Amino acid sequence: MGNPFLTGLERMSKSRWLVVGLICSLVVTPTIAKAQVADSTKDQAKDFVRDVLRALFGPNWNLFAHGAVTTSDRFLLQQAPNPSDGLRSLQSATGWAVGGGAGVDILLRTGFRASYTYGSSKLNFRTDNGNGSKALNIDNVGTLKSQTLALELMHYMLPWRATINTYGTLGIQGTWWLLDEKSPFVTGIGAATPFSLSPLFSFGVQFKAYEKLSGRLEATLSGGHNPFTGNRSFRSLAGGAVIDEPTSVNRTDFRLAAVYHFGGPKKPSATPTVTHE
Repeated sequence: MGNPFLTGLERMSKSRWLVVGLICSLVVTPTIAKAQVADSTKDQAKDFVRDVLRALFGPNWNLFAHGAVTTSDRFLLQQAPNPSDGLRSLQSATGWAVGGGAGVDILLRTGFRASYTYGSSKLNFRTDNGNGSKALNIDNVGTLKSQTLALELMHYMLPWRATINTYGTLGIQGTWWLLDEKSPFVTGIGAATPFSLSPLFSFGVQFKAYEKLSGRLEATLSGGHNPFTGNRSFRSLAGGAVIDEPTSVNRTDFRLAAVYHFGGPKKPSATPTVTHE
């Protein structure tokens, strides 16, 4: 039987390394970032209407597209049909996700973004007896798909036009889950379309490749309701009694994004050259 305490330690270890990566990026960025062109965007809002609302109708908008690899926690732990064989867990393999969205930078270091993401990952049963056995493994019993809408507040370490910049986000997302059954071991018959409303946060690095084109590398961490728990949820039909059915599952996306910026910094006008004859 899997040890839930050890599982918690593994999650904490993963989170610790993510935080270490964030701290390192925050320390390195000011050293390698280039000086910025003068810009009229303000660092802090002094007048809400003038500094914030006007920015929503200004040129500081961007469009982005992203791709990602995804990982998540296990969905349930249950006995094998023969209890003496031990336990197995239902979990997702490393999956993929694609999406896009729009953002706006309302202050020098602050912005908003809204996005849509479609994800897909295969479901596998894995032996969970703690002895390395694979006797209860079953691969590709189904495909779990998700559609997610998210709204996030972004905060940059440096002014958002910096050549290399670290940032963090905090937001909320809504996720709809779909199950593509590929075996008799999982089913969505009788289930509603599971929906989850949950917080998310992310951190990453933005690097400018061109005046209006940037790239982003980021890690997004979120939680949400487990689509395999509840009265009208997806179900596992592969074993005996369910031992553990967490109400929520964590998910991590590692994303690579391309960003197109519509506006550009306001450059000082050139002084006309006077020619003397």
